[in-house]
Amino acid sequence: MQELTASSFELASCQATVFTPDGDLSVSKAMKDFYPSFADLFDGAPVALPPLPQGVPFEIPRIILESATHEWRCELLPARASVVWQRSDSTRTPIELGEFFQKGLAVLLEYSDRLKTRVGRLAALATRFSEHDTPGLFLARHFCKDRWDKAPLNRPENFELHAHKKFTIANEFQVNSWARSKTGRLSPARNERPIVLFEQDLNTLAEEPSSKSFDKGEMERFFKSVGPELDAILKLYFPGM
Repeated sequence: MQELTASSFELASCQATVFTPDGDLSVSKAMKDFYPSFADLFDGAPVALPPLPQGVPFEIPRIILESATHEWRCELLPARASVVWQRSDSTRTPIELGEFFQKGLAVLLEYSDRLKTRVGRLAALATRFSEHDTPGLFLARHFCKDRWDKAPLNRPENFELHAHKKFTIANEFQVNSWARSKTGRLSPARNERPIVLFEQDLNTLAEEPSSKSFDKGEMERFFKSVGPELDAILKLYFPGM
């Protein structure tokens, strides 16, 4: 059976997020003071919602910015701001994680500075994939003892493994680390080939004091460290032969 190592995986998407618990997003101020600085990156048509009634959940995007190639996306909500890079059908060379977090950090720093928004939590996500003829069987044999791939895991069409732990990165940030290995398929434009998906999420703890406010230096150190950390975790799950 085809074996996979960390080098077998390609980047499908990555995301940098800051959580803004005070929920004081001003759509007009964001479009006037923040958006023009990144109009070249997000050169598609922006979407900005008009004022919404009180009680509308904070998790509904108020502003969506996107590149014309559909690779770059920025979502601004009262509760958070996110920058996303996502592979599109026109992508020739995926972005490097370090480059993405550098660009994403610049956007998020400008946003928090222009709107004077308190940042209470930080998060970094990455999704990678590798084509495989039998991804369910591969994952079952990769993560389970031999006796389990006789029965009941001898012919799995699909398989998922979720793992969560807490640790410290950069000798400074306590984080939740989620790793999810599962089966999937490529988009119809890429012939819907079966794949192994590896999803990662590193985020600072929600249990930290409600008054927590990450400053510019902390944000820079966090997003500088997460790229190598995500790569190191991938290698733990899919080591070289």
